Amino acid sequence: MMELSPAQLEWIVQEVLRRLGAVKPQAGELVLTERVVCLETIAGKLDGVAALTIAAGAVVTPSVRDELRQRRIEIKTSNRG
Repeated sequence: MMELSPAQLEWIVQEVLRRLGAVKPQAGELVLTERVVCLETIAGKLDGVAALTIAAGAVVTPSVRDELRQRRIEIKTSNRG
């Protein structure tokens, strides 16, 4: 396993923070980066949400799809990566 120097680790952290900062969710939008979106993932996060944005290739469980449908929440896929 490759060991990272403190400088390399700091660069990685800063790059991740920069990329996360570039994603600005709109009002009423929830952005999730998980590869699998299950009921536990969305628990307590849907109040006031009109759209859920997930990562390209993410798996959304049928129970989550049912919950989103009941709440009339749109599912979008992010092209950012």
